[in-house]
Amino acid sequence: MPPSHPFFGYVEILAANGVTGGCQPSYYCPDNPVTRAQMAVFLLKAKLGSGHVPPAATGTVFSDVPANAFAAAWIEELASSGITSGCGGGKYCPNQAVTRKQMSTFLLKTKFGPGHVPPSAAGVFADVPMGDAFVSWIEELYAQTITGGCLTNPLRYCPNDANTRGQMATFLVRTFGL
Repeated sequence: MPPSHPFFGYVEILAANGVTGGCQPSYYCPDNPVTRAQMAVFLLKAKLGSGHVPPAATGTVFSDVPANAFAAAWIEELASSGITSGCGGGKYCPNQAVTRKQMSTFLLKTKFGPGHVPPSAAGVFADVPMGDAFVSWIEELYAQTITGGCLTNPLRYCPNDANTRGQMATFLVRTFGL
């Protein structure tokens, strides 16, 4: 990842704080989508620090996350903390990409706790309808200057796009003040 990359500074901050070791030695893969399994690790390390170690996984929380799966302990801790209940049907969908709208809820519930309720939406983004279940979460990220959206004229958020690892670095640094 060259220093000229738009997310370089944010990735450097994540690495310096021990939130990530990259996608492989000496690589961060900023354009790759963040999986739901990776999201669990990112969130808890950003909030609790690089030295945090989750309790051992049981493999009994989600039917698609056995105890020996990548990030199983992190995923189970995220669930036991009330941050996630999975993707439906007793599953977590660990290899699925996290969308930008899902990420908004993950970030804010991790930061403020599972009982957090975002303020009412005002209709900031042209591509996030007022009836969308994620609109208030997305607009709270905007109000806290964690995101400026994905496109302007009109202002858009791209809620159904996969969240990239580069974008995630920015969101984590801004959300948790790293």
